[in-house]
Amino acid sequence: HVRKAMLGVILDRTVGDLHLPDSVRILAAANPASIAVDGDDLDAPLANRFLHLDYAPSTDAWIEGMTAGWRIPALDGLIEPTPARRTVAGAQVAAFIRTRPDLLHVVPANAAKAAGPWPSRRTWAMSAAVLAGLTPCASDPTGEEAEWLAVSGLVGEGAASEFLTWRRANDLPDPHDVLAAPGDVDWANLEPSRAWAVLAGVVALCTGRRTIAAWREAWAPLGHAAKAGRGDVAAALAVSLMRARPAGATPPSSAKGFMQVLTDAGLLPTQSTPASAPATATDPANAPASTVSAAAGATEDAA
Repeated sequence: HVRKAMLGVILDRTVGDLHLPDSVRILAAANPASIAVDGDDLDAPLANRFLHLDYAPSTDAWIEGMTAGWRIPALDGLIEPTPARRTVAGAQVAAFIRTRPDLLHVVPANAAKAAGPWPSRRTWAMSAAVLAGLTPCASDPTGEEAEWLAVSGLVGEGAASEFLTWRRANDLPDPHDVLAAPGDVDWANLEPSRAWAVLAGVVALCTGRRTIAAWREAWAPLGHAAKAGRGDVAAALAVSLMRARPAGATPPSSAKGFMQVLTDAGLLPTQSTPASAPATATDPANAPASTVSAAAGATEDAA
């Protein structure tokens, strides 16, 4: 009963009607079940809410603590993640799962393994959140050791090894840079999964700002990618971007290439003119381009 009650405390950070403040950290420590008194393994749902770290103090560390006192280690390599870092980390995880969907949620059949780290929707999201706050430091110049401990402690060693290998081979640009100069990206030579990750980062960053201007800005990279031969990837993210449209927002001219895709997805109204109706100045067949766009509610030419 205690473990069941702790599920909400650990994940939702609530105790009854009390919501724990952000300054509260949730930690748990235990000896291995094999050497603990009346010890047993964690249930899979509870285990999947933690980042698991094995800790075995060295003899030298124990001697130093006994002679010089016990000190709290410095927390090097941790920073407050910026929105851009969160966006890139999330896009990387999503892009990897897009290539390996079988690793999204894998509950181990072995109870002992289920008591440790394993991949789930929750732990992949947690991995992205942790990676956004890690940075190289003096004790970990490349940052790879911390990344390995974090990701393997959340999704397990097998999935972590695959993801981190893929991530190093598919380093993503800052979405701010992509937005500033979408034409500078070599879209044609980007592997499709990497192109998807780059565009997903742009879409996530712009929709996260929740402004019409940012939402309209996100269409330019999609248009550049489509023109360079990444139309399928760009179209998929165009649908996602359109679904996140702020109230009152009209797609810019850079979105024109996606009108049919968006219409097929039911995100734009289908325009039709009765066959018997005579052509008029307001018919799409004869109207100026700007009138067609306004009538269809499809795009608004950029000023």
